[in-house]
Amino acid sequence: MRFIKNHVGSLIAWILIVVISIFMLPNVNQLTREHSTISLPANVQSEVASTIGNHWGHHQNNTYQVVAVFNNKNGAMSKADQKNVNKTIRYLKRHKSELGIKSMLTPYENSATKKNLISKDKTTELVQMNVSKKETVSNINKKLTKAVKTNGIRTYITGADILQDDFSGAIQEGIKKTEVISVIFIFIVLILVFRSPIVPLISLLTVGVSFITAFSIVTNLVKDFNFPFSNFTQVFMVIVLFGIGTDYNILLYDRFKANLGNGMDKFEAAKNAQWNAGKTILMSGSSILIGFSALGLARFSVYKSASGVAIGVAVLLIVLLTLNMFFMTTMGKTMFWPVKTFNGETESPFWRFLSKHSLAHPIIALVLVLAALSPFYFTYQNKLNYDDTAEISDSTPSKQGFLVVQKHFSKGTAEPATLYIKSNHTLDNEKDLKLIDQLTEQIKHTKGVKTVASVTQPSGSKIKKLYVTSQMKTVNNGVSTARNGISKLSAGSQQMTNGLNSAATGTNQLNSGINSAATGANQLTSGLAQLSSGGNQMTNGLNQLSAGSQQLVNGMNQMSQQLSSQLTGANASQLQQLESGLPQINEGIQKLNSALQSQGTSIDTTGIQNNLQNVASQAQIIGDQLTQAGNTLKSIQGSSSSSSSSASLSSVMTQFKAAESQANLNDQQKAVMEGAMQQILSGIQSQIASQTNSQTSALSSQLQSVAQNLQTAGNADKSLAGSLQNVAGSASSLQNLSTQVATLKAQVAQLAQASNVALPGAVSALQQLTSGLNQIQSALGQGTSALGQLNTGINKLAAASPQLSNGINSAYSGSQQLSSGMGQLSSGSLQLNTGINKLAQSSPQITNGLNQLNSGLASGQSYLTGLQKSAAAETFYIPKSVLHSKTFKPAIDNYLSSNRKITKITIVFDTNPSDEKATNDAENISNMARKSLKGTALSNATVAMGGQSSRINDIKKTASSDFVRTAAIMLIGIGIALMLITHSLLQPVYILGSLLLAYISSLSINHWLVGIFMHRSMLAWNTPFFSFIMLIALGVDYSIFLMTRYREIDENKYLPGERIYYACAIIGTVVISAAIILSGTFAALIPSGIPTLIEVAMTVIVGLIILVIILPIVMTSTIYLSYPIRNHVKDNQNKRKD
Repeated sequence: MRFIKNHVGSLIAWILIVVISIFMLPNVNQLTREHSTISLPANVQSEVASTIGNHWGHHQNNTYQVVAVFNNKNGAMSKADQKNVNKTIRYLKRHKSELGIKSMLTPYENSATKKNLISKDKTTELVQMNVSKKETVSNINKKLTKAVKTNGIRTYITGADILQDDFSGAIQEGIKKTEVISVIFIFIVLILVFRSPIVPLISLLTVGVSFITAFSIVTNLVKDFNFPFSNFTQVFMVIVLFGIGTDYNILLYDRFKANLGNGMDKFEAAKNAQWNAGKTILMSGSSILIGFSALGLARFSVYKSASGVAIGVAVLLIVLLTLNMFFMTTMGKTMFWPVKTFNGETESPFWRFLSKHSLAHPIIALVLVLAALSPFYFTYQNKLNYDDTAEISDSTPSKQGFLVVQKHFSKGTAEPATLYIKSNHTLDNEKDLKLIDQLTEQIKHTKGVKTVASVTQPSGSKIKKLYVTSQMKTVNNGVSTARNGISKLSAGSQQMTNGLNSAATGTNQLNSGINSAATGANQLTSGLAQLSSGGNQMTNGLNQLSAGSQQLVNGMNQMSQQLSSQLTGANASQLQQLESGLPQINEGIQKLNSALQSQGTSIDTTGIQNNLQNVASQAQIIGDQLTQAGNTLKSIQGSSSSSSSSASLSSVMTQFKAAESQANLNDQQKAVMEGAMQQILSGIQSQIASQTNSQTSALSSQLQSVAQNLQTAGNADKSLAGSLQNVAGSASSLQNLSTQVATLKAQVAQLAQASNVALPGAVSALQQLTSGLNQIQSALGQGTSALGQLNTGINKLAAASPQLSNGINSAYSGSQQLSSGMGQLSSGSLQLNTGINKLAQSSPQITNGLNQLNSGLASGQSYLTGLQKSAAAETFYIPKSVLHSKTFKPAIDNYLSSNRKITKITIVFDTNPSDEKATNDAENISNMARKSLKGTALSNATVAMGGQSSRINDIKKTASSDFVRTAAIMLIGIGIALMLITHSLLQPVYILGSLLLAYISSLSINHWLVGIFMHRSMLAWNTPFFSFIMLIALGVDYSIFLMTRYREIDENKYLPGERIYYACAIIGTVVISAAIILSGTFAALIPSGIPTLIEVAMTVIVGLIILVIILPIVMTSTIYLSYPIRNHVKDNQNKRKD
């Protein structure tokens, strides 16, 4: 029975619960760091941007963005410093897997990184890294901090995640300080209040049990069910539970002490205190429970995370009303040792004074309150600081690195904004890149923007070669060149027109000449046929001489080779030798012919021998000269010219006729040879005029044939001379040769007759050669006078040789080819004539067309020049060859996602990205981007702004809207609770009005205090909300204390004014004590060094002071005015009943 009566079961139960709670408590530091990031609704644009960024690819998914800072505090980095930094960078690259680095961007990778990652003063370099989230931020920070240490250089690891982690760590350290300070402060205050060391220990123990149990429940809910949690959850649980827990304990212990003083035993006193004070505690706790539970309906994670305090309050109420019963029933009066007198409730002179004068002058009292607090309301500025980095001490390494980046780069460099554009199609095409570039230019010209980098401008500036203005310059240069060329073509076309007209006339003449040449070629073929027939008849007679003349041929060949090696000089020298040798050859032939014809049928051996010797000598000379002529013709064959004029050909014909007269030819022979010569000259004239390749080839072939025939004739003469010398050397042989000489005479006669027919063909071939050679025209003019006699003699001698017959056959075959070629030439000449006539007709049209084209190009160039200088030329255009080139690939990889459907534009503001201006600029830019893309290929793309500025803007919007919403829910819930507690509709209004007035005034006063003591122009962005929930939820406690006491006074004996007066006098001590304890508890947050916690603490402390002052005034005045009963309150304590 005593076991139950002393509530030992409660003790045992809570001991077990605490043990289990401690055992089940997870890693709080890790849990806090994991949930330190503020979570926003999924539909706000910074969260949309974050989601898009998580699907970026390129090894950037699920990574932390970290920046390594290398800084030389003494000035620009030296070469040695840069060498050390590069050494560190190489170390990072080699150990990427060990350090968890998925990708990194270093200063010296390209011109863009060099520009963006090296400060202008050359003192600072940055390395951007994406680090895997497999490890905690804290571990990553430790590893990288160690890895980047560089000799002679200050190094830091910073970034949004690193800063947030350090902020969490700072809060954890601050909580530890707060807990210790709170416990010490509460212990001291409770000793002062109860004048006993035991009561403070019991109070701290019960509150401690509540906190451990509640915190274990909350953290396990976070771990297993993702219950709302943040950096502030633990610290607010500590402050609230120790603050209101101590207040409730004071209320409970004070009633227990009063009951003991009234003569109750410890069991009755404890039960009475549990019932009476317990009702007040439950009603007060329920309002706080409702207030903090309402935060669970918030949408903003930071606000929602404070709902864990509601669990703490619920556990606290259970612990205080159960575990305290064990100590009160067990210890009784010993709890208050060494106090031995147990007085009842003590009154508060301060509250009694305020309440009494408020009853006497209620309206004046309310006016004075409003007059005192109104200035704070009207001077309140709702400008808040959303820069979370301000929460971190400047001595923190990550904060130091952040400040170094801000100092040596633009303030926005450390935390740039990122505009994401997500499309349903790939963006690596000219059309979409043009839109992206246009948007990039718009953003660059937005006020407040420092630099902008995108896929089209990776270095933050335009790539000139990818813009129409640069490309138009190249086009204009090309047009100018084209116009110059067309002008030349036009002039050339005009000259061509004139030339074609002349050519048309010339082709008509050419066609006529070719026809004449064809006729002559046919006659030449007929003459050569006759010559071939006569040569065949002569061949049989010469066969007997061929055997004896072989040795002569071989010797002459050797001499020919020697002479050929000597005749390699200039053509002019060879022609001069030929010119001087032709008369000698002609004279020798004449002497040989006379000698042979002067012999009779009977031969004198001695005379014959002498004559043969003469013949041999002349034949040797003839052979040498003919060999020289043949070699000369071969050597000059390739240099033949077609520049001979008609006058030269006429001169040649005149000299040919003179040669005929000297050769003693008959009229028939002259007629045949002159006709053939005339046809050949006509053909040569036509061929020279045509200047075609086919004519040159054919002429070259004929010259080669004639040269071979002449060489052969020379060799035959040498053979004949050798034979005659052999005959002269043997007398007996001469006798035998008489018959052969007779035969030779007959054959020579026949040869002379045949040569009269063949000579014109050979002479004509020689004339075709000589007519085309400009170099020897003058020499040929002198040599042709004796050509007739020379050819007659050559034909007579050639008749004795089979080689002459073969040459004639070859000439005959060549004449047939010439005839066929002349037919083709005639056909081609007709086609050429037709084509030239057509071309001559169309050439003026070509000239006019070229002139028109040139004029059109001039107009086009004028337009293009104007376009180049206009704003329209500042348009992006990327050729496919550049788009898919290696040089453009880094830009594609850095600013387009791996699937090429997402692009990002990096924006650096010229102000702190956490400033209000930067946050507004971020929102304006994202709105501008959406408008700019409407009606384009990217009109359906998702546009979202990420980065610190956008995130702060979303936090600002979300926090502001959720503040109003959550505050409304909280006030409605507390208002309903107050209605149930007070059984009144007006009293909750008075209470909530007092709380709101105290809240607004405390914020305004705190803004002033922060400026004085913390040198900050703005409050932290979450200070108003946390101050609100603390003041409203905790301040309503004191109102409930007062109104509960008000209702306990018998309304049948006292008027409403008297009841509120007596309630204020009695409860004032409790409220003031509770306010002092709660203020002290919040004051324990100040040494934490966290600006937000300090500001919240100061606001709550100021608010509690205001509330302690105005609460008795407002409640007394409003209740007095609410019940229009005129009476005077008499301060008679003996009359009062509780």
